[in-house]
Amino acid sequence: MKGLKNLAIVATMSLGLGTVANAASGFIVKFKNDGPRGADLSLRASDLNIGEQVSAELGIYTVEFPLTLNSRSVEFALDDLRAQSNVEYAQMDHVLAPRDARAFELTPDDPRFGELWSFAGLSSSAGSSNATKAWDRFGTGGKDAAGNDIVVAVIDGGFDMSHEDLVDNWAVNRDEIANNGKDDDGNGYVDDKNGFSFDTNNGSNIPSGRHGTHVAGIVGARGNNGVGVAGINWDVKVLPLQVNMRGLSTSKVVKAYTYVVKQKELFLRTNGRKGMNIVATNSSFGYDRANCNSGDFPVWNDMYDRMGRLGILSAAATANRSYDIDTVGDVPTGCSSDYILAVTNTQKDGSKNYGAAWGKDNVDLSAPGTRILSTVPGGYSSLTGTSMATPHVAGAVAYLYSVGGANFGELTKRSPGRTAKAVKDALLNSVRKSDAFDLTVSGGTLDLYNAASIIDGM
Repeated sequence: MKGLKNLAIVATMSLGLGTVANAASGFIVKFKNDGPRGADLSLRASDLNIGEQVSAELGIYTVEFPLTLNSRSVEFALDDLRAQSNVEYAQMDHVLAPRDARAFELTPDDPRFGELWSFAGLSSSAGSSNATKAWDRFGTGGKDAAGNDIVVAVIDGGFDMSHEDLVDNWAVNRDEIANNGKDDDGNGYVDDKNGFSFDTNNGSNIPSGRHGTHVAGIVGARGNNGVGVAGINWDVKVLPLQVNMRGLSTSKVVKAYTYVVKQKELFLRTNGRKGMNIVATNSSFGYDRANCNSGDFPVWNDMYDRMGRLGILSAAATANRSYDIDTVGDVPTGCSSDYILAVTNTQKDGSKNYGAAWGKDNVDLSAPGTRILSTVPGGYSSLTGTSMATPHVAGAVAYLYSVGGANFGELTKRSPGRTAKAVKDALLNSVRKSDAFDLTVSGGTLDLYNAASIIDGM
């Protein structure tokens, strides 16, 4: 379990008030079995209104307050909500910030592969993920032992769906017809053939910058296809879920995570005939200097635990700030769910990037994140940030599911949450230790070969 110590956050930040109250216009509320009906009258008396249901699976709604309320009135309204008998928890619908990127042995035939130091052998780069050695021994990713596609859900700011290195690796909803304006499979989402946009509420994942496409390429750009680059997992399926990264609300993230939950629940319930075999999410956003376990951010652990029990690990980028998460806090990388993989940034020489956060209790491991070449709309570019480190880990999770044999596959059916924890343990117990990352949970950097060697024996 993760925990914060010596937390020093100003009161308005820990309460989610002050400037946050001015930016947000509501709360996130999880109601108990009878839902929001019993709360309606008392909410109206406080000038609050039930908004939208953002997660039917968890009973989570938004509750709106007037923008004219001052911070003190918002605090009182939040206290009133928490005191109601049919409310399990209530929190601010916080405004999140992107983890901004900064511009800057088996070898596939991709012409720019030589520039991908993060996948090279250790003799070429001390900070490498040792991917080429893993590919040579255990394969290059793809399906699990039962022949199911393995999926990583990327929640980010839009994607180049026609990119030459990604077009063959987008996840496919088999029961949906693209671009007909209908919800063909009846899952509540229109045209979600290849992911979904929670900005436009349809399947049009339009790129709003380079970030989402770049992250997707690190996870799963097609390898050995004679163009561009390769991802850490050549044949994985990437599920693109678009959210506007500027002014991003917590409730919109909950919507995206709920889509992941619904797809995985359907996959498990139908033994793979429907839904998607999602094993990891990738998130490159957060709330700086916040105590996730203070009671003001309960929805995060709730969502991560729900996904985790379904066999989904959540790779999360820690802050692009040079400070100790254990001391100053962070959401989500300071959250206590056992199913989070909090990631910081390794440089080519094996050292920590000077602009990345750390935390011996809360940041799990490091991965390559400095000057990483990957896909961007219409081409390729190098970016730097914990946002680039995290998809190495999300892609590695999916890779380990492709390495596992028949016994491992049976475990994923019987106990998906237990399997997810085993994969997380394999990643953390196989890192390449170094003094540079002594102040992380694992004490080292992602080593794909070492991790695969553990799963291969299960």
